[in-house]
Amino acid sequence: MHKLLERAPVIYAAFLLLFTIPFLVSLYFGDQLIMSHGVVWFILNILIEATLTAFCAAKRKISTTAENIVSQFLPLLSLLYIGMTGAVIREVNAFLLILHAMICFVCCFVVSFLYKNGPVFRVACAVFNSILLFLLLAASFFAMTFGQIRQDSIVNRVMSPNRSYTAVVIDSDQGALGGNTLVDIEHNASEINVWFGRFTKITRVYTGEWGEFDTMSMEWKNDSTLLINGKSYAVD
Repeated sequence: MHKLLERAPVIYAAFLLLFTIPFLVSLYFGDQLIMSHGVVWFILNILIEATLTAFCAAKRKISTTAENIVSQFLPLLSLLYIGMTGAVIREVNAFLLILHAMICFVCCFVVSFLYKNGPVFRVACAVFNSILLFLLLAASFFAMTFGQIRQDSIVNRVMSPNRSYTAVVIDSDQGALGGNTLVDIEHNASEINVWFGRFTKITRVYTGEWGEFDTMSMEWKNDSTLLINGKSYAVD
């Protein structure tokens, strides 16, 4: 264990990649992670990231050259991890996602400054990571100012006759930007349960006017055809 803690930056990088790569694969195949315990996921991630940051800070004076180099790439890896998290995870409060993104990146940013490298390489990485921090702050400000007013609410769920699919009607309220009525299809056969949620392939078959869900008619014609306002939508 002591040897592992001495390689804290490498472990931190491995932690970020451990989630980034599966999330990237899930995104490629159209799968998303529907959270059932979003707060638990948030707290657990913050505890892990804070612990790894503390270990990195404690072991920075006995680090190797490889660990020093890895530490400089942690902010970039965290940004990739944050992007994949935002793209794949659903049904988690937007504020928690933004707060997690800021904490995760700032932790990695601090670690990159604590580890020593050659002056030219360190300055170049510091400038690059500072630009990434500025972009993340700007994106977070925009999301909190405009994106946070968006609220997606599930208003109806209708399962297909053979239970192969579930049609989910979503009221997407985007505040001053308006909104939409969305219909997503969850592929139940592809579902994989994990401790804090479930991976499920999701496809969007319909985007309509905001508030349309109040008067929308939706029913299954058969196990692979959904009728929305009398129009057929193939889901397989």
